[in-house]
Amino acid sequence: MSDKQQFEMSRRSFLGTGSAALGAGSLFYPSNARGQARAGVPNIIFIHVDQMSLLDSIGAYGAEYVHTPGVDRIVRNGTSFMQSFSTDPVCCPARTAWWSGMYSSENGVIINNTPCHSDTPDLSPLLQQGGYNTYYVGKWHVPGKAVRQLFHVLHEGSWWGELTDQAVTRSARAFLRNYNDRQPFFLSVGYLNPHDICITPSSEYERAEKTNGKRVPRYVQEKILSDDEIPPLPEAHEYDRRELSIQVVTHRGRIDVPKFSDWSDDLWRIHRYNYHRLIEMVDHEIELLLNELDHSAWRENTLIVFSSDHGEGMARHWGIGKSTFYEEVVKVPFVVATLGDVLSVRKNVQDTKHLVSGIDFGRTICDYAGVDASALPHGRSLRPLVDGTDPSSWREYVYAECSAYAHMISDGRFKYIRGYEEEGDVTGLPPSRKTHPVGVEQLFDLQADPGEQHNMAYDRFAQELLAKLRNAMDREEERILPLRPVPHSVGLNFMKTNAELIRKRNVPKTWPVS
Repeated sequence: MSDKQQFEMSRRSFLGTGSAALGAGSLFYPSNARGQARAGVPNIIFIHVDQMSLLDSIGAYGAEYVHTPGVDRIVRNGTSFMQSFSTDPVCCPARTAWWSGMYSSENGVIINNTPCHSDTPDLSPLLQQGGYNTYYVGKWHVPGKAVRQLFHVLHEGSWWGELTDQAVTRSARAFLRNYNDRQPFFLSVGYLNPHDICITPSSEYERAEKTNGKRVPRYVQEKILSDDEIPPLPEAHEYDRRELSIQVVTHRGRIDVPKFSDWSDDLWRIHRYNYHRLIEMVDHEIELLLNELDHSAWRENTLIVFSSDHGEGMARHWGIGKSTFYEEVVKVPFVVATLGDVLSVRKNVQDTKHLVSGIDFGRTICDYAGVDASALPHGRSLRPLVDGTDPSSWREYVYAECSAYAHMISDGRFKYIRGYEEEGDVTGLPPSRKTHPVGVEQLFDLQADPGEQHNMAYDRFAQELLAKLRNAMDREEERILPLRPVPHSVGLNFMKTNAELIRKRNVPKTWPVS
């Protein structure tokens, strides 16, 4: 058999798996819809990125050191929710919440790669039952759920980036050019970046030479960049040391890039510069995808939802990465848009009033698709807010979890964070005041202290407010479905490891009120 014949056989085998080719041409996209063809419902494209903060990341929202024409176009054509929170600011937990309508303490995904419970609901089958064909391309990262059993997957790849963002775009564009089924489609497009900020800084810092005892980035040494091209340090660069013990040992004690406690100001600034460049790289892919949609047959009747799983430290609070409840990490973009004029979507609107969460994603999609969302336990449809209808009531607090061992509520002004100690229930039950002792708490007034520089939880004058928010947190925890243990070994190892680190580092479990 010739090389050419072998190539053709491999190519036919690849296309036969149901994956999309990356080139042009007529492709077949099989149907998985189990309902009847329906008129009057939109096609839906969910564009999601990894580790993009709502803060300092999007030009349309005022970011000065990053150029984002692709995301800006989505913003201009839709309603942006400026009080949008990650359900759990860690990759797998946040993504599982999108598709299940469950919090981490319910679905079992309390840390990355912990498999979800087998009875965790899924959005995709609900859409299929409602007559939608559902397709997926790009990063998945929902442990315990096989994406190929839930969606038609357009191209092979893995969550860590063997499938590059460029390949994701090529597959999605080919889909838009060639889809011709009478059923509406739901297409999820998962981009990896700017997540590579977790990895790419390492090589730059390792190459940096010692200068007067400080590591200086090559960019600065060789004057490749002028000073005004590099973002300044954020005003909120410092932080109140009265942090959750689990945050101290997981976020500050186990960072995968070289130790950052002695970083110079230049290194912090270069970290921000690199982050913005990664945002621009993925924004370019989004722009190409939007251009394809704009010239396709689906322009007028396609809804676009754009979001991110969690944000990024960006040198605020001496932070890099995720796993905190600071605004730069827990606040994420959430935009509902359309390029056309058929769908009822308020355009170029920034909603600063309503508290929304990644937990709202599933019910919002179901509302637009006209399917029953009762299988998804939590969330509110954002459609009335996008339409311009102001509901008579909305949530008073938004609730989030972080690896299940820290919980947060916010009313938009006051943010209360409760940490739990690991010496609680060793069966692996997620924490509550019933199962785990409360550790360090945090309380911030975002109106008086938008940079979250002062933890008010130990101020005598704030104790009445603290008591009110503690009670509100209790109510939020009680409304979650009955707590179910995560797999015993996972929960136990997670608690034991962190408890050991807390003891070794002598991390305070509480602070005095003064």
